Amino acid sequence: MNIKEVLINTEQFLKKNNIENPRLDAEVLLAELLDMERIRLYVNFDYPLSETEINQYRKMIKKRAKNIPVAYILKKKEFMSLDFYVDQNVLLPRPETEILVEYLIDTFSQKELEKINIVEVGTGSGAIMVSLGYYLKNARILGVEIDKAAVEVTRKNINRYSLKERLKVTKGNLLNPLIERGIDGVDLLVSNPPYIGNDELKDLPEDVKKEPIKALDGGKEGLDIYKKLIPQGYKVLKNGGIFALEIGYRQADQVTNILKDNGFLNIEVKKDYADKDRFIISYKE
Repeated sequence: MNIKEVLINTEQFLKKNNIENPRLDAEVLLAELLDMERIRLYVNFDYPLSETEINQYRKMIKKRAKNIPVAYILKKKEFMSLDFYVDQNVLLPRPETEILVEYLIDTFSQKELEKINIVEVGTGSGAIMVSLGYYLKNARILGVEIDKAAVEVTRKNINRYSLKERLKVTKGNLLNPLIERGIDGVDLLVSNPPYIGNDELKDLPEDVKKEPIKALDGGKEGLDIYKKLIPQGYKVLKNGGIFALEIGYRQADQVTNILKDNGFLNIEVKKDYADKDRFIISYKE
């Protein structure tokens, strides 16, 4: 079978299995397998696949038909123009989170700080902290992650970009490791915590259900982590420090109120690409 025939058959198979973008996924996976750009597939429609290549591709497609996200199959996901290793122990980085990271990079690039002390809570793949460390050369970043397997994924991505001199990740629950050691004076605290409410979990897309539930489940109203993390955040941030949070699009008022109740001021809600409330930036004063 040649590339054209394989793509036609695969598209039909994925469509029967209710995969949302069957042609795109078929092309992305085949291009990866053959180590060529997607556009080159069309130039090489008559290229015959070997039996080994067909068998490898079939394994990939069977996974995709079971709603395993393409990124998990390929073990990589792009974020902030960087390639991150991912597996099913971590939530996949989302394009909208780039809005927050870009804002923070711009904000701290304008500050005349010799060193920026940053803490991320819930690192997952490490996409946020590694991106901040990669683009902010004067940043020193500590990540705290409760899941041991996710810690290893974060470390792998720190090492991928040779950032282990400035970036560290430790296993721990929220900010407890810092508070126990009396660490404060943090310039930036950032977190994209679980914020999906219990009732919403069952309605998530099938692809998303393949991601770690513990990285999505925010309790009954999706606010459990914010209620614990925000009071801790006030203790570790320095005066004038920034607390940056990703939120569910219907949680802006509740999270804003939690921040206010814990002494945070100058609270600003920012929107995502769909014009929905998605991020909150606040200051300790």
